Amino acid sequence: MHESTLAMNILEIVVDQAARAQAPAVHRVDLCVGEFAGGEATTLVSCFAMLAEGTLAEKAGLEIERIPATGICNLCGAAASRQGRIFRCPVCETSTVRLVTGREMYVKSIEVENPSQ
Repeated sequence: MHESTLAMNILEIVVDQAARAQAPAVHRVDLCVGEFAGGEATTLVSCFAMLAEGTLAEKAGLEIERIPATGICNLCGAAASRQGRIFRCPVCETSTVRLVTGREMYVKSIEVENPSQ
């Protein structure tokens, strides 16, 4: 399952950063995911929750922000529009488009409990 591997990698990042901050717990994780990055959001959230049990992040909510896919025409440089999963240049009508955004996945922010609380 692709989502479980992604969730495990996200959890490793989150727990590592929380430990570096000497935080006793993680409350929230904001994740940015491109449209074409793969992984189904609901399944990713469930996998994260299951894998986080017994860790600093066991009560953390995983919030996912979707990043839309955008492209640029390789021939004329115009912003390409998308029809389904296919990009087409509105100027020269080719499909030789370079994907600019939409494949990324990264932890945007981690909300942790203050170590002194």
